[in-house]
Amino acid sequence: MGMPPGDASVRQLAFDFAANITDGVSLWREQRQEALRRLGIELGFPVGAHCEIELKSGLVLRGRLFLREDDFFSVARRDSAMLRIENVDFSIAEIASCIRID
Repeated sequence: MGMPPGDASVRQLAFDFAANITDGVSLWREQRQEALRRLGIELGFPVGAHCEIELKSGLVLRGRLFLREDDFFSVARRDSAMLRIENVDFSIAEIASCIRID
């Protein structure tokens, strides 16, 4: 009933994923960074820039400001977004001041 294993009419499709994986991953990273930057602009903070952030608690942080990536799709309200400088995460609601220093 089946075709013999060497039959030329039976072909298995082969995809060459390795050939374009770096381009695809690079493009995805660029698009994600651009989307994060745009979201930062919408939130009113210079995401990706060097900043000095003073939190309402008095803690002062200096470094490159990032939107915490695991919150990228879950940001429902401006005050619930989470940001990060170095290893310190904080919400927008915790910020007393933000100065861009670069």
